[in-house]
Amino acid sequence: MTERIAIIGAGPAGSATALGLERYSGIETIMFERYSMPRRKACGSGLSPWTLKLLDRMGVGRKVRKQAYPIDGARIAGKDGEGVELRGEHETAILLRRDFDHLLAREAASRGVELRDGVRVKNVVRDDPPGPDTRGAVRGIRTGTDEIEVDGVVDCSGANGTFSRADRPGRTLHTLMGWYEGVQDASDVVEVFFDASVKPHYGWIFPETDKRVNIGICCSADADGPNVRERYEQFLDRRLRDRLKGADQLDRLVGHPVKTSYWATDLVQNGTIAAGEAGHLADMATAEGIYHALLSGWTAADVMGPILERGERPTPSRLAPYTGRVRQKLGMRLAGGRALMESLRTPMMDMLLQFRSSPPARALLTKAFAGLYHG
Repeated sequence: MTERIAIIGAGPAGSATALGLERYSGIETIMFERYSMPRRKACGSGLSPWTLKLLDRMGVGRKVRKQAYPIDGARIAGKDGEGVELRGEHETAILLRRDFDHLLAREAASRGVELRDGVRVKNVVRDDPPGPDTRGAVRGIRTGTDEIEVDGVVDCSGANGTFSRADRPGRTLHTLMGWYEGVQDASDVVEVFFDASVKPHYGWIFPETDKRVNIGICCSADADGPNVRERYEQFLDRRLRDRLKGADQLDRLVGHPVKTSYWATDLVQNGTIAAGEAGHLADMATAEGIYHALLSGWTAADVMGPILERGERPTPSRLAPYTGRVRQKLGMRLAGGRALMESLRTPMMDMLLQFRSSPPARALLTKAFAGLYHG
């Protein structure tokens, strides 16, 4: 028998799941994406050293590097001043999410995954037989035009998805960004600004080519404070006004919510696994999500794949190890993001930057922000 699994969403989590499932026999994988590929995504598009290593394990690292723009360091700035430039031996890169996601989805399709883009999944269809481990078993998924029988679902529908909603510990961050050419003093380093307009989060300049950069902010949107667009304009005015003189904005601004958490929980339902932002698996301080999405999707395949390969039903008890594996692999990162965010609420960052020429201060800054500018 052939088991059929539906993946909802063709971002990094969805494609990682699809690529992982291809290692198992007797499984038909269909990946649904509500938008036509390639599609726009508001994201800094950074690929960290650990992301690139994971892409190598997935067999796509070389193709990604061929398209990506290599990054040679980061410049970290506090509320005032130019900040400190950090360089190291880590391999990092930036690849526009539209191109990165499209590359991964095409790779999955080339390995036998059926990609249905431009198709919106409306809901997961479930049975309701008796029994604590079988109630609500997945029977299929319903799109705008069809009902398709499936034996399991991996929800990779992102921050706006509705299939895996749960009360998880964390908060929703907001991003807003645009693309520019001709920004003065742009180089092969990413720039991160802990400006007062967005603190304890940050604004950034990420180079995508020799000429083009993306400029954005990540922040919390407080009900009694400036909205995200106002914060973006404040950030540009405070930190980049002179550098943007003569620069050209290439397209409209785009924004996106980021579902973050400091503890992975409620990732499994009967027949269903949540990966990436559908499970709120993004960093609370940095909003890093690419690595978390890839790793959770790859892990979802490692749990769901053997179950379906054996012809068994993906019941909650059989899927339960997924949550433990995600906690083992991402738990320290998620908890560390919460700790970093709390420290950024204090003057500690600006105090460290005052002593940026000191080797101990530079070492601490390098360790604290090793992942900040990567995704």
